[in-house]
Amino acid sequence: MQNSSAATTRRTAPKQERVQQLIDAAMITIAEHGLSGTTTALLTQQAGLSAGIISLHFGNKDKLLEATLESLVQEHRSRWMASIEAVPDDPAARLWALMEAHFTPEICTPTKIAVWFAFFGESGHRATYRRISESFDTERSDFMDACCEQLIAQGGYSVLDPERLSHLIESTADGLWLDMLLYPEEMDVNNAREQMRMLLHFLFPHHFAAPSKPIYPDDR
Repeated sequence: MQNSSAATTRRTAPKQERVQQLIDAAMITIAEHGLSGTTTALLTQQAGLSAGIISLHFGNKDKLLEATLESLVQEHRSRWMASIEAVPDDPAARLWALMEAHFTPEICTPTKIAVWFAFFGESGHRATYRRISESFDTERSDFMDACCEQLIAQGGYSVLDPERLSHLIESTADGLWLDMLLYPEEMDVNNAREQMRMLLHFLFPHHFAAPSKPIYPDDR
């Protein structure tokens, strides 16, 4: 049972703090119950707030769910933009910076990955995902296409197509996220990075060295 001072603090919290509270509660609820099982009652219970608070700040539950996805999209974009700005203007360094951003512990927590896949997997919400994420996905795909095109030119990988390669890299990254969600005892952040490093080594051997340690350690 929450104490009265904690309850008062929640009721009087600034709007942005309250909004973030609801988004955080939505992530946990979606991860545990899926989008179709996420009810207003579960959301407000998780947030520790009254039922009317969702209507006050978002209008309805669906708008809160959309805001939750938008929050993940913006967080992901901010992380990879900061990562590529911190490395030299070199296609291999920039592509690897994008991959490292994709597999940072803050980005790929089990809860956040579960929310991404909830929007991927539930047919009634795929259109919402495409609408919210289209510009983000296009921006990232264009960036990866450009990196691959430059790497092909530099390394003389004449038989490779940049758009197909970037699609393969993107699909592998999503697949590794799924492995992290389904098999966390085998696939953690470091392991996922090593898998991605191995793929890039196979695709661009002149630019990416093979991982220096086994992908699956013997003691696992």
